[in-house]
Amino acid sequence: MVRDVHHYCSPSVFLSLIKNKELWLTSLSQSNDLLEGTWMLRHWLEKFNSSDPKQRLRRRGAQLSVESILHHNVALGVCFSEESDLLSQWRGYAQDGSGFSVTFDKAKLQRFAADFDGGTPLALSKIAYGYKDLERTNDVVRLLHGAFGADADKYQEGKDGFGSMSLEFTPEKHRQQREAARSLFSVKNEAFAEEKEWRLFVFDSIDSIKSVEFRESRNVLSPFIRVRIPTDVVLGVTLGPTNRTPISMVEAALKVHNIDGWVARSNASYRNS
Repeated sequence: MVRDVHHYCSPSVFLSLIKNKELWLTSLSQSNDLLEGTWMLRHWLEKFNSSDPKQRLRRRGAQLSVESILHHNVALGVCFSEESDLLSQWRGYAQDGSGFSVTFDKAKLQRFAADFDGGTPLALSKIAYGYKDLERTNDVVRLLHGAFGADADKYQEGKDGFGSMSLEFTPEKHRQQREAARSLFSVKNEAFAEEKEWRLFVFDSIDSIKSVEFRESRNVLSPFIRVRIPTDVVLGVTLGPTNRTPISMVEAALKVHNIDGWVARSNASYRNS
């Protein structure tokens, strides 16, 4: 049973977190993982037999239906790991080991998410990893079939190769499809399995999410929201393997910002570039 989850971050993000008591939920589709949200979609579309002309049309219709929902909604989230001292996480998310791993009480974080008043549901979800978590992956496949399968049957192509589909939308159907599209962000390629990721995220239209802001990220505009957290969800901090900050200074910083947590150093050892 997982009791704690850990967020890896740079020194500047760590300081912002403890000073402002905020987590930033940023665009998942604009993250470092180019397959974010698309691995599960591709896996589902492979269920349509591409050698059968009718199935090829259904596959195209299914893809267009899902992409329509993705176009009108955004996934904003922040990621955690079950591991507090993982070398790949230090390298990828904590400024080459010079950052921090912040430990959170998972149960308190879940209760906080359940009480979140941001205009749309916020949930802490455990990530599944493709074929390694086949039962959960198949659950998502069934969810996608149930939400988009009927629309896939309505796609048609003319002799000129252009396609069209006539769709009817009801509030219940829209809710079902949005929930199914949200599930795309709960499954990743099994190559990432060692991360043992949990994810705090929302999936909704930008108009429905309160207090959306925009920032520049990799030369493009990217949406995010600030989520203010209670201080008691933070249990402690681990300094990265190349973080030279004295432990006493980190302890003082936590105290100044009214956070009661332990401080430790990473056991990992490597040279940063």
